Amino acid sequence: MKTLRPFFYLLLAANIVLAVLSALPLLGIRPPWAPSGEADRLARQLTPEKIQLITTETRAAPASVSTAITPTTDIRTNIDPNALACAALRNLNLEATQQLSDRAARQGDGLSVRLIGVTPTSYWVNIPPNGGKEGASKRGEVLTKVGVEDYFIERKPGPNQFAISLGLYLNEDAAKRQLEQLRKKGVTTARITVRDNTGNNARAEISGRNEYLEPLIKDFLASHKDAQRESCQPGN
Repeated sequence: MKTLRPFFYLLLAANIVLAVLSALPLLGIRPPWAPSGEADRLARQLTPEKIQLITTETRAAPASVSTAITPTTDIRTNIDPNALACAALRNLNLEATQQLSDRAARQGDGLSVRLIGVTPTSYWVNIPPNGGKEGASKRGEVLTKVGVEDYFIERKPGPNQFAISLGLYLNEDAAKRQLEQLRKKGVTTARITVRDNTGNNARAEISGRNEYLEPLIKDFLASHKDAQRESCQPGN
């Protein structure tokens, strides 16, 4: 009986210890040897200070704003070489209009020229000035003596002032016949002067294709400094 009593007290003490240890989790106390829970395992695996949160923020454009891509357009002014055009030149004399007409004619059917303000050339039979007003008066007296009464003294200032005019003819042959008649009467100082009655009052309108028109106008203006370009309508 005495042998069982120590064993009884030892068993009782062990039960008491086990009871206390069992009650520890209820009190929030975990023994060192107890296996860790899920929360503790995650706490050991995760290092909060080494965790970097990366957030991707997608911002939508406001509904009122629309993005449009406008293509770059190379705007060039292209002149159609086959298009009909018209250019006018003014301040031309008779010789200039003839040169312009000849150049246009060499372009074939590409260009047409319309001349405005051209006065036909005239042929002036005259005795050149010599000795001023007094010399003109003396020559007039001589002409009257030989039977030439159809004359007048040019009094307009200029290179022909005090010349004796003996006739103005549109036909060169008519002027030559008059000159011959005067020589038969002994008037040997008479001459024929070709007059351009157009002056610089002529105007030319050139119509045709651009490829022919523009080079012609450019070259002509380069050699005729007094000519001036104006606009006109093709076919007028």
